[in-house]
Formats: sequence, C-alpha cells, structure tokens
Amino acid sequence: MFIQYTPLSKPYSKSSDGKIVLRRIGCDITNAYFKFWKLPGLALPLKRKGGYLEFIYMDQDIRITRGNRGGLFVHFRPEFLEQQLA
Repeated sequence: MFIQYTPLSKPYSKSSDGKIVLRRIGCDITNAYFKFWKLPGLALPLKRKGGYLEFIYMDQDIRITRGNRGGLFVHFRPEFLEQQLA
C-alpha cells in the first residue's frame, strides 16, 4: 500500500544535546493506493482529510507512525528497501 500525505508541521526537533525529539504532526492524506507485483494499482477511497501521525520509531532508513484513526504505517526510504529486497 502506498500513501502520499502532506505534513503540516515539522516531524521532529533536536534537543540541546543533539538528540532527536519525535512528536506528532498534522497531515492531510492526498493519495492512497494498493499495488501488488506487476498488477496495476488500485486506488483506495479517502473518506476525509485531516488528522495526525504520531512517530513511534525513526532512524535514517525507517519511520514507523500511528495515525489518528489507529492505522500503523511503516515508511522505508526507497534506497533502503531496494537494498533489502536485493
């Protein structure tokens, strides 16, 4: 499943000692679709806009977030995913 969203605020900040402080961001989901192998993508209907993503884990390659409606999302950088699938 692929989801595109527009963040409405910065997802994190850094403390005085340089550590990343994660937080919740507001966002609008602009596009969502399901794609399997070489089959064409299937658009998923969007019922409403607006909401938030709460960061559960983040490093330079992976980000795990939970949405305001209970959805759990795992985001990979494309280069990291290609390297893991190779």
